[in-house]
Amino acid sequence: MSWVRDIGRRRADLAAVVVGLALFGFGLAEIYVPLAPYVDGEGPDLTALSGWWVAVLTVLLAGYCLAVAACRSYPRAAVVLAGVCFIAQSFTPVLPEWPVVPLLALVGVCFGCVALAGRYGPEIAGVSYFVSLGIETTIAGDPDWAFIVFVALAVMGPAYAVRMRRAQAARLVASAAEREATARLDERLRIARELHDIVSHGVTVMVLQAGAAQVVLESDTRQAHESLDAVQSVGRDVVTELRRLLVILRGAEGGPERLPSLRHLDPLLAGVRAACGRVDVTVNGDLGTVPAAIDVSGYRVLQEALTNVVKHAPGATVSVSIDVGRTDLRIRVVDDGPGIGQRSDSGGHGLTGISERVELFGGTATAGPEDGGGFEVRVELPLSAKAAAPVLSETGAPA
Repeated sequence: MSWVRDIGRRRADLAAVVVGLALFGFGLAEIYVPLAPYVDGEGPDLTALSGWWVAVLTVLLAGYCLAVAACRSYPRAAVVLAGVCFIAQSFTPVLPEWPVVPLLALVGVCFGCVALAGRYGPEIAGVSYFVSLGIETTIAGDPDWAFIVFVALAVMGPAYAVRMRRAQAARLVASAAEREATARLDERLRIARELHDIVSHGVTVMVLQAGAAQVVLESDTRQAHESLDAVQSVGRDVVTELRRLLVILRGAEGGPERLPSLRHLDPLLAGVRAACGRVDVTVNGDLGTVPAAIDVSGYRVLQEALTNVVKHAPGATVSVSIDVGRTDLRIRVVDDGPGIGQRSDSGGHGLTGISERVELFGGTATAGPEDGGGFEVRVELPLSAKAAAPVLSETGAPA
């Protein structure tokens, strides 16, 4: 909607120019049209002025109107120009208190400077207003400070209120822009996490299977073919997942049935069994009662935990336990790999991604080596904390 704001600014700038031109035309009528002396004969007779003074008044009039026309774009410079013209006219035979244009221009530009100018706008407007009117009333011999202060309060008070509202609106716009930038960053992080979960698991299994096929290619052709078949199967699954993600990112809609789920673990377990070894899965409870967002995140957590086993403990036996309780979903992955004092992501983001996913739901995640060897990943995702649970985005990642 920035183009709407630009159009609004251009219209306001054009309106200021039109007002300036209107004042200029009205001021020319005051100077050049023969009229009776101002204020019931108390003002000077402009028709009796010399051509020199008429030219000076015309130049000052142009300065007033230029200040009005530029008060939106250059409010501080405009109010200084109006004040200088007002002071200069105080030393002419026609004091600026008699014609209408000088006082209107000064008051209007002061309003614009207080309302629109940035830093030191109210201070510059106040100095210009009080100094110019103070000099004019002193030269006129009638310093009516009560009237000057009254006009200042009547004009600058509402202008300051407008300034505060504009500042509040600017803060709201900045806050909205910051929230939008944060949302975009969060979305990029969610997509990156989703891509990591899809690619990391599939590529890890494929690399291990390809390596196994190369080792037994000459000695055990059947086993080599089985490993290559596993590579093809996992590769197709990865391509399907990536295609689903790309289609959704391009704007197409995907139904919930296309999302990964703990109820459909066979493709995931097949790749792990081919690369790792035995995988035992125990499910307690009804997975159909698990909310979609938690179901997808639980699947990704399990996928990353199994990828961690494939990377660091190939050939190990893996035990997976999925328990659906009344208040939480508990996932436990344990392998009996070689005794490692500490297992990390080795520069990856797998275990970190597990923690981030679980924290989105207010759950807990622990990972560490077992006393007798192997490694354990334990996750608890609350089912009842709907207020803390993020919305499931179309990418299958929690939003």
